[in-house]
Amino acid sequence: MKVVITKSNDSLNFYMIFKKVKLYLFSQQFTKGVYEYFKNGRSENEIRAFKNWGKNPRLDKTLSKIPMYKKYALKEAELEYAI
Repeated sequence: MKVVITKSNDSLNFYMIFKKVKLYLFSQQFTKGVYEYFKNGRSENEIRAFKNWGKNPRLDKTLSKIPMYKKYALKEAELEYAI
C-alpha cells in the first residue's frame, strides 16, 4: 500500500494505491509541510515509522487520519472492485 497525493488549486487530494487500484482517501487544504512529506508518495511502513511527531501539527493530524480513511476505502473497494 502506498499513499500518494495530487495538488489542485489550494487543496491536496490523498489516494491510496492498493493492488494497482487508486482509491480516494480524503482532501484537505494545502500546506507546504504536508505536501513536502507526501509529494513523492509514502509507503505504509514509512508512515508507521514517522518519528517527528509534534514538529508540524498539520502533518501530525494528516498522518493520524490515514488509518481511518484507509479502512473505509478498503471496505468500499471490496464492494466495488471485489478486491
